[in-house]
Amino acid sequence: MTRQWRVGVLGLGHWYSAYGLARALAEHPRASLVAVASPDAEKRHAFASTFHLDEHETPDDLLVRTDVDIVHICPPVRDIPEYTIKAAAAGKHMVVGKPLAMTLEEADAMVDAIRRSGVTCMPFQGTYRVGWAGVKRRLTDSAIGDVVVMHATSRWSIAEDWFHSGKPGWFADPTQVPGGAFIDEGVYAIDQLCWLAESSVVEVSARVANLVHDDIGVEDWGFANLTFSNGIVATIEASWTINSPRKSGPSPKQNGVVRVEIVGTRGEMIQDSLHGTGWSILGSGAAGWVAERVAGEFNAPPSAGPMGHLIDCLDGGTAAVASIEDARAALAVGFAAYESARMGKPIRL
Repeated sequence: MTRQWRVGVLGLGHWYSAYGLARALAEHPRASLVAVASPDAEKRHAFASTFHLDEHETPDDLLVRTDVDIVHICPPVRDIPEYTIKAAAAGKHMVVGKPLAMTLEEADAMVDAIRRSGVTCMPFQGTYRVGWAGVKRRLTDSAIGDVVVMHATSRWSIAEDWFHSGKPGWFADPTQVPGGAFIDEGVYAIDQLCWLAESSVVEVSARVANLVHDDIGVEDWGFANLTFSNGIVATIEASWTINSPRKSGPSPKQNGVVRVEIVGTRGEMIQDSLHGTGWSILGSGAAGWVAERVAGEFNAPPSAGPMGHLIDCLDGGTAAVASIEDARAALAVGFAAYESARMGKPIRL
């Protein structure tokens, strides 16, 4: 008999991922959302009443429940390490929010707690690894020759701390986050590029600035050059610089720009998530560019994303495509980028 997994949400900081998960699990055949824990009573009740969930004020109240198998951890970054370590101690499998922690020391404690507990952890920032498995196979099969250069761009409106709040709140509070747009948006690209390169970053050169929002305590724009140990070079731009049609909006925000370019010795692949043709591919030996667009399923429920992948791993007894160690490595690259921006010089890892 197929097991039914029962899921809880810890924190509503990354509220948009919690709402997306709740909508997706409503029609998931092997899992259901049963509870939420958040210290913010108003937000907690809004979420719980919408999806008919049990409410808890603290993560401890939810984690003692024996009928919760998996937790989705998405509070402000300041609280992610504490919630993760407690969830591991309680034996809960988990999807962990991003960026991982405020410091590398906190990240190391999280890695240690998950290793000791034996639970399965899927970092939310590894989402691209799930959806891009086909791309990775193409690169492994030398569809464009050897990869030599990659570019990743993600420009959005500034994050909102709640639906239609019109303000970033904790997202731009340096006491609750380790940085602004670069680490918040760019951590996806760091993990993605390391995975595609099959290599680790050895040098980072970066700049950060406030180009549009000069009234927040963190940067709204960042740009980094990465050098990998295998010789591949890459760039990342991550920002909250889009103001049209309005300054802020929930994620995903359809006014965003999300683009990846992969340059090979015998071709290129360009992907535009929100505009254009989707994938444009100049394959090895091809006569010209070929456009591909992945079609969605008509009137289907939202994808369960990393939670769906975690459930598949638990049912199949397999490892998640991304690990807590991967998340820690990406965080280290992000912190090196901030150090480079402060120092005005490249940083070796």
